[in-house]
Amino acid sequence: MPRGASRTASIIAVVVLVIVVAAVLLYVTSRQPPSTPPPSTSTAATPTATSTATQNVTLYVVAYKDITADYIGFAGQLFHQLHPNVNVVVITYPFSQYLTNELTALQAHSSRYDLVEFTSTSSLRFVPYVVPLNPYMGTLFNASDLIEPQVDFGGVYYNTTNGQTVYIGVPFETDLFTLAYRCSLLNNRTLAQEFYNEYHEDLNPATWQNWTVVLHVDQFFVGHNITRYGVIIPDDPSHDIINAYPAVFGWWYMNNPDLNKGKLGGLPTFNIMFYGAPAPSCPYPLPDFNTTDGIEALKVYKGLVSYEPPPNETPVSYNNDPQLYAQYAPAVIFFTSQLSYLPPAVYNDTCLGWLPGGYAETGTTFLAVNKYSAHVDLALQFLAFLVSPQVQAYEFLRFRHFPISKEAYLMLLGNQTLGPHDKELLQAVYTAAQKAWANPPNIPPTAQVLIPTFNQAVYQYLMGQVDAKTAMDTAAASWINALRQTYGLCS
Repeated sequence: MPRGASRTASIIAVVVLVIVVAAVLLYVTSRQPPSTPPPSTSTAATPTATSTATQNVTLYVVAYKDITADYIGFAGQLFHQLHPNVNVVVITYPFSQYLTNELTALQAHSSRYDLVEFTSTSSLRFVPYVVPLNPYMGTLFNASDLIEPQVDFGGVYYNTTNGQTVYIGVPFETDLFTLAYRCSLLNNRTLAQEFYNEYHEDLNPATWQNWTVVLHVDQFFVGHNITRYGVIIPDDPSHDIINAYPAVFGWWYMNNPDLNKGKLGGLPTFNIMFYGAPAPSCPYPLPDFNTTDGIEALKVYKGLVSYEPPPNETPVSYNNDPQLYAQYAPAVIFFTSQLSYLPPAVYNDTCLGWLPGGYAETGTTFLAVNKYSAHVDLALQFLAFLVSPQVQAYEFLRFRHFPISKEAYLMLLGNQTLGPHDKELLQAVYTAAQKAWANPPNIPPTAQVLIPTFNQAVYQYLMGQVDAKTAMDTAAASWINALRQTYGLCS
């Protein structure tokens, strides 16, 4: 039963899901295959699409344990109905282990996994081992139906040598790092009047134009003992700081052309924690968070963290922020996929909004095709099936995760069985996804060097061990060294 759905809605949903499955099968079987399929981009691949009618084939997909893996498995069952000789098996590992297992196999040129999963910040570690998708975008994949900012952050590799971009993976959901809040609190007229009397600002998150308002909201709710904590924001140094800081810093990046250089989301893969243009006589941009604006954003971030449990006692992370929000806070900045972890009553009382100033961050999960797979063509077909509108609609109906397909949103918003609250969430995600550009980097050294050095420096500042400028200068120096080792010295 979907979270927050009533018993009646659940019964109706079952009927709708049966109809959706039938529609999926009808849609896919009615599609005419291209007369000339795109050429394979890997010499290690052996096309198998024409052999599936007479040979049994198993596609192995490796993923981390999560609802997304359940969705892939369900789509695999639908694919099997279309291709009875093809089975899709999803192999899962804990989040802390899946990357190591995938990369170990790929680096050995193993064909064990046909499709591999990765997140945005780890994506470029897969570039040498996956099938480039450029020849298939616009043919096998309807690129115009995929929400572009979601594709760009993790699905695209920016070649600093020639300035070209290569598609390396396809997101199969929309996941935003943005504001969620209790409708009953922040849309409350009495509280709104009290807040306005005290701060001369609007309590409605749709009106928030800067982060000062958020700090005032924290002061108001905690100071008046309305909630135990303020707006929850992650601060766990093991990973989550790298998500939280750019969400805050995005406001300064957006409003300072000296930082963004006319590119709102920065250069592809470098994103907003680097300048929006390469440094003079240099093929890559330099870090920008050790500037006056970056340091100011860090101070605001520390202010936000001060209205939640101390990071050294209860670090706020992906694992516990839904619970902290549900029990103790008026709002949270987290991933929209985490809505599915909320208790039904809280889910039904949760609204979504922009980050202050009108933007969001992306946190999408991707699938890519192993170029050493013995079934590249079939794996590509399954990936295209996974992101087709009809299958994508089911992702929300059954799993409460948001689609990557634009057409799927239109289908869902027109679905008479979905309640108004679900449709409000769908519309909010679809709208915010168009401006989800406030992202951390995902260049090759991100996971192994950039994230741990930045998070540690910021954590030391949050704990009062260093000042803000020292923290940012320390992290920037480490990042510049990683750039030199990855791309070479500037002229």
